[in-house]
Amino acid sequence: MNGQTEKRNHEFTVTMRREMKICGVKEVDRFDDVEVVLRTAGGDMTIEGRDLKIGVLDTDKGIVTLGGQIDGIFYSTEDGEEKKGFFGKLFR
Repeated sequence: MNGQTEKRNHEFTVTMRREMKICGVKEVDRFDDVEVVLRTAGGDMTIEGRDLKIGVLDTDKGIVTLGGQIDGIFYSTEDGEEKKGFFGKLFR
C-alpha cells in the first residue's frame, strides 16, 4: 500500500436484533455473553444483549459478526465517558 496506513470505514448493520455485522473493527477489547467491546475506526463500541456469540472475527479485514439478542449499542468518547443514545438525550 505504498507505505500508507489503510483507512477503514466504520459501519454496522443489525438484522431483527438477532444478527449484527460490524466493519472497521481494529480489535476486540473484551467479550462475553452479555457484552462485546470493540475498538473501531469510529471509536470504542459496546454492544449489550443476551446470549451474544461472535461468529466471524477477522481483524485483518476489520470484520466482526455477532449473533444473539442485541439490546443496545453505545459509543464511548475519547475521555472514556459513554455517549447517550437518542432516547438518553430525549429523556434527560
